[in-house]
This record gives sequence, structure tokens and C-alpha cells, in this order.
Amino acid sequence: MTQGYLAFFGLFGPRAAATDVTVWHKHNPILPVRLTDGASLNPSGQIWRRFHLGEWEYKQDPETLDDYEARQF
Repeated sequence: MTQGYLAFFGLFGPRAAATDVTVWHKHNPILPVRLTDGASLNPSGQIWRRFHLGEWEYKQDPETLDDYEARQF
């Protein structure tokens, strides 16, 4: 029974600092996001994100010529 109380009070203790996930991974946002370079979102470029220094950072691949031509048809 004592372990149950200790586990309960452990919820309010100090927590470990958030670890940075500095690896970029693909992301499909529902709402528009702000890119790290301040550029506007491109409709066909892939969006990438990472968790760095306590917040999410977003970047987008530039549209290639093949992507542009594929959108035209």
C-alpha cells in the first residue's frame, strides 16, 4: 500500500528535462506551420520537423521540376 502512495507523489516531483530529437522526420500537418526560414508553404514540397531546444522546428523540401510537371496534369 505504501508503494501506491509513493507512486502518487512521484507524479508531482521534478521531471527529467525533455530530450532533443535532432533527427528530421516527415510530417503531414493538418494546420499550416511556420517554417524555420520564414518562407511560405509550398503546396507540393514535403514538410519535415524535429524537436530542438524545447520546441518543434519545421522545414520544407523545395519543389523539384518533376513535382512541378506532375502538378500540371
